[in-house]
Amino acid sequence: MKDYSDLDIEEIAEWPLQAQLVALIVLIMLLQGFGYWFYLMPQTERIEEFKAQEQTLKATALIKANQAAVIPKLQAQLAELSQRYDYLSQQLPAQKELASMLASVNEVGLKNSLTFTRIDWGQKQSQPFLYRLPLNIELTGSYHNIGDFSQAIAQLSRMIHFDDVNWQRVSQESSTLHFRVQAYTYQLKPEVRDEP
Repeated sequence: MKDYSDLDIEEIAEWPLQAQLVALIVLIMLLQGFGYWFYLMPQTERIEEFKAQEQTLKATALIKANQAAVIPKLQAQLAELSQRYDYLSQQLPAQKELASMLASVNEVGLKNSLTFTRIDWGQKQSQPFLYRLPLNIELTGSYHNIGDFSQAIAQLSRMIHFDDVNWQRVSQESSTLHFRVQAYTYQLKPEVRDEP
């Protein structure tokens, strides 16, 4: 057996074939190790980063696609809410209509053979988007006439809602009732626009 410890790297061409093959295999392994460590490993890390970015972009695209798919439905809901808002706001009286509204309530009462002892507006109450306008009504009449009056008020073009209703007989022997109600209507607050 030949001793390979005496081999000189400068004389590699003269080495025995087995020693040359071993040196070649070691050199190839070293080159592959260096190549993997300094070239493939950074490339693999970059690929993993790109894969993570791809997943993030796919998730973002899916969220945006879902949002875009919902837009027509939201637009339809917005249009419906806008129509409802317009319908309800048309039922609320403007400031200039309050006197004629009071006259309409009085006229409905007179048509139903009722006698008013009080009908007037209370103090305007501020709420977040509206003003609440109390309407104090006190009248006397028969049970059926008061019922017809209440129904006629509900059919007016402007919204009036009854709250805190109280009625009692005028006297023990009488069938005439004294009807007291705190009614309300509402007004929209004027929109405040920000100036540029």
